[in-house]
Amino acid sequence: MRRIVSSVLIVFVSVTTCAAQTQKLPPPPMPRPDPAAKPAPVEKLSATSYRIGQLRVDTAKREVVATGTINEVSTLEFVANTKGGLKAYESAITIDTDAISFNAALLLIGLDQSRARVPRMHFDPVPPQGDPLDIFVDINSSEGSRRLRIEELLFDLRTKKSLEDGPWVYTGSVFVDTTHGKRFMADMDGVLIGFVHSPAPVIENPRQGAVNAYGSVVLNPALGLAAGSSVTITIKALPR
Repeated sequence: MRRIVSSVLIVFVSVTTCAAQTQKLPPPPMPRPDPAAKPAPVEKLSATSYRIGQLRVDTAKREVVATGTINEVSTLEFVANTKGGLKAYESAITIDTDAISFNAALLLIGLDQSRARVPRMHFDPVPPQGDPLDIFVDINSSEGSRRLRIEELLFDLRTKKSLEDGPWVYTGSVFVDTTHGKRFMADMDGVLIGFVHSPAPVIENPRQGAVNAYGSVVLNPALGLAAGSSVTITIKALPR
């Protein structure tokens, strides 16, 4: 019973927090119907740790750990998509979760959308704001594991460098009105982490110049990441 109550409360908090930022945005073409799948189960592992589906949450360390895979992709427009998400063809990583569970996990480590400035449009020239966080990717192979900042995966063909290091921000995505009713945009588009200043992702890149980088950013060829390679993503909240 406690697990069921916890699951309902977490999803409720996630939804109501995002609803505070509801915006009137036009829906993308051919929106998916609401998924029939039930919310991911929530399990309390210890006084400070939880599991939400495949996500591990540590409230003491203020971090979320997720598994995923490298996508077969050329030009990047997003960093990470949901499992089965529509944007896998232009995202670096598929994370083994849905958007509601991902957002709930970030709320559990203290991130708060009331402090966010969510992008108003795709390619918003004004950088987003929000609670800061770091994102690391552990590349798993037969030779062992190596840890990278997620920025290192994003290679700009113009500068011949990866995206500038720095914190990311929690924006929490938005709700939009569609022909199917009010929808959580991160779930509808299937995106979790972005970098071109879009309202859809739950996490965005606050750095200037991200919009102008669209079309020039690819998966870093120097890393030799094969499509389907397994990865572990660690998201850590930073002091405000």
